[in-house]
Amino acid sequence: MKEKQLQRLVSLTGRLLIGPLIALAIAGCTSAGSRISANLAPAPQPLIDTALSGQALGVDVQAVSVEAEEPLLELTPAMQRFAERSVAGSRFQDQKVEALHKALLLPESAGGMGIRYQSSATHSPRDSFRLREANCLSFSLLFASLARHVGLDAKINDVTIPPAWNLSNDRVQLIRHVNTRVDLKFNRDDMIVDLDMESYRSYYPQRTIDDNIAVAQFYNNRAMVLPARRETLAKRFVYLRRALTLAPKQSYLWNNLAALYSSEGHTELAEALYLRALELNAEDLTAIMNLSQLYLYAGQLSQHRHLSDLANLYRDRNPYYQYLIASELFEDESYEQAALKIEAAIRSQPNEKRFYRLAADIYQNLGDEDKHRQAISQL
Repeated sequence: MKEKQLQRLVSLTGRLLIGPLIALAIAGCTSAGSRISANLAPAPQPLIDTALSGQALGVDVQAVSVEAEEPLLELTPAMQRFAERSVAGSRFQDQKVEALHKALLLPESAGGMGIRYQSSATHSPRDSFRLREANCLSFSLLFASLARHVGLDAKINDVTIPPAWNLSNDRVQLIRHVNTRVDLKFNRDDMIVDLDMESYRSYYPQRTIDDNIAVAQFYNNRAMVLPARRETLAKRFVYLRRALTLAPKQSYLWNNLAALYSSEGHTELAEALYLRALELNAEDLTAIMNLSQLYLYAGQLSQHRHLSDLANLYRDRNPYYQYLIASELFEDESYEQAALKIEAAIRSQPNEKRFYRLAADIYQNLGDEDKHRQAISQL
């Protein structure tokens, strides 16, 4: 389906961290026929139940105070009036989307609310509206809530963005990104509303998610932004437990809860939670690498090597990893090897403009004018 993108109104980025950065956490794109076959034991249900109770952590769930549980997407009367004023005079649905987007992001001097990007601002729609700050998830929840109030069919859109590799220690910061997709009922196109329309790519893997999953991401984020200290342990656990209650089939939530238990030294419970994550998604490479490290520290070396080899296989097939290797080779003036890597990346992801920019530079240094022109023509 084609997408009609809004012009970028304000230069903002919105990315959502879903888990702690831990050693050798690897993410990668997969290809057909390369699914993981890890032959892992199923997660023991009694251990899962124990982990969800919080008893091993010393957490009394009923005694933990977190924010009130009002319906997260419910608007205040002031928010309802704002949405109605913003689209007043807009006849068509696409005009309403643009008007509401502008009303939220344009600075106050231009008649907007001037909502600011703040990476740690995982706010409810009410608080985002009141504080005038949001990250990508908060903004998407706010926009969807306001859009629905004025009759638009708005859904949260989960976007898989390329992993951020770091070759110095072979780590990757795993990030999720969400925006809003509006279905225009009398138009073949959808509209994507993102905090940074210039960076959004329609070819990134993406899917709309139901509200329970989006709200689960909200509570997951609340857990992740808290400092990993003993005094925050109970709140972090309760947030993750609440997220899993809403979206028990999301593997990354089980992975994050497992990481919490692992950090507290509860190896057996962490293992069970990682296994549950991999039952739900055998290609969750964060869980694979975290479980691999757990086995390494426990001295279970054969299990560690097996999972580490699987993750390395996926990493090596990842076009963005090949792009990073090509960049390093280019900096080292190893142009022929760099060309091989960037060509492999382009074969896997032929729509990524940054691959062609690097390819053009490589071919220019190789003196290959034909390939240089071909790469330039793709920009």
